[in-house]
Amino acid sequence: MCYTVAYLTKKKITYAKRAGASEDEVKELQLQLEELTATQPAMFHISGFAHPKLLCFTRDDGPRFDLVRWGLIPHWVKDHAQAAIVSRQTLNARGETIFEKPAFRIAVQHRCLILVDGFFEFFHFAKRTFPYHIRFKDDAPMALAGISSNWKDPETGASINTVSIVTAEANALMARIHNNPKAKGPRMPFIIPKELDELWLSSSTDRDRISDLISPFTENDLEAFTVAPLLGKHASPNTHRAIEPFEYPELALLG
Repeated sequence: MCYTVAYLTKKKITYAKRAGASEDEVKELQLQLEELTATQPAMFHISGFAHPKLLCFTRDDGPRFDLVRWGLIPHWVKDHAQAAIVSRQTLNARGETIFEKPAFRIAVQHRCLILVDGFFEFFHFAKRTFPYHIRFKDDAPMALAGISSNWKDPETGASINTVSIVTAEANALMARIHNNPKAKGPRMPFIIPKELDELWLSSSTDRDRISDLISPFTENDLEAFTVAPLLGKHASPNTHRAIEPFEYPELALLG
């Protein structure tokens, strides 16, 4: 699954280049980002259960970046109490069932790219968990597949844009790491290659094509390494230390 990510730790131009389709568009997107993230700190690791705002890109009304609340709230949610429960269950959306699940079958019509620098997964061993950071070998930003929903707050009338990260079956690399015995098989976020951006974002892409797109990303371009603890009293602060390699003697026995 994908419950913890890193984002906005790089220069804004790198995200603009990942999303932009032309030089002019890249310049426009960079300006958008500078304004949008002026007061948004870099997130070296942030849990989805804190419902942070993620950096999302869409083309619904022209190329645009937005900061969107992680944890999808469907339009049918009645109040804050229900929203709190549902949004903890919708941090991820299984790609195989997004067209059937009540929480996602409308949201899947509103697709976006979620720009991150990498994500984290926990490896289970000897009754402990060890965090791994997964990123591109060239350290470029990743585009994760997202689906979104605008929820109208019944108390204030405000529209709250929310998002879920779409997941796929794990590739061989992630299958070795995501070994949670409680999970229904190893998973990973659906990472979108740049050449498939337009297909994912386009409203004209049909259901069958979307389903075909959702697949494990090749492990050849990814690297994974253990990092210092992310949870508990020894958890890394929100600094670069959270995404730096850290060795655990216990895992050396595994080779």
